[in-house]
Amino acid sequence: MADIGTKYITQHDLMDHLQQLGITHGQTIMVHSSMKAIGNLIGGPNIVMQALIDTVTPDGTLMMYLGWENIPDYVAELAPETRQFFYDNHPPFDPATARSARDYGIFAEIFRSWPGTLRSGNPEASIGANGKNAEWIVRDHPLNYGYGSGSPLAKLVESGGKVLLLGAPLDTITLLHYAEAIANIRPKQTVHYQCSILQNGQTIWVEIDDYNTGTPHADYRFEQIAEAYLAEGKGQTGTFGNAQSVLFDARDLVDYTVKWLEERFGED
Repeated sequence: MADIGTKYITQHDLMDHLQQLGITHGQTIMVHSSMKAIGNLIGGPNIVMQALIDTVTPDGTLMMYLGWENIPDYVAELAPETRQFFYDNHPPFDPATARSARDYGIFAEIFRSWPGTLRSGNPEASIGANGKNAEWIVRDHPLNYGYGSGSPLAKLVESGGKVLLLGAPLDTITLLHYAEAIANIRPKQTVHYQCSILQNGQTIWVEIDDYNTGTPHADYRFEQIAEAYLAEGKGQTGTFGNAQSVLFDARDLVDYTVKWLEERFGED
């Protein structure tokens, strides 16, 4: 039963807050969110999605990092007999049905399963999109180096898009992986793994190469870059429900991050 003394947040409240942050129809927005930070919602997390949809689309596009909860990127590390068992039985990545990575919260799965959401075909770097340019955003996502050129992140920049943090911490900005990928910095650590994908209705196992995005960097942190960016007066800050929120211009943030990285870690 609802507590009459609790302050509840409505979809109308959320739409007002989005407009105050500078979100309007027609924009391309990549969203990162924390449901806990947003507060008590009348209608639950679904009203967050509906507020975003009603504010941005039909002329705009929403994006979100989804990943894959059951990615078997560890299979090469298994004992040979166990590895073969996985080869024979592990289901492939199917963009239409594969669950989002649980680490990214309930909203990622709400976004994935929302009517009209499409999803890119890279299992680990999988991006969902909903709205006018969703099909273009997710199309032809490279399997190798899936955060770099040709990725949905590159298309976010190309389309003049934004990154919106709704109570999410600064270290969750997936777009900064794109800046890392294109920055001319000293040799980057790469990872090689196997993954099952769906191709022409059949399960196949493929070898995938990418830069290592799964461990903390020894020399810098994403929040360090984002904090420096905000300290220069860039970005638009505000609230969304009870959550402190930030809107970044994607191209400007990438340009800033590439310069920041190259000044500190560029090739001699």
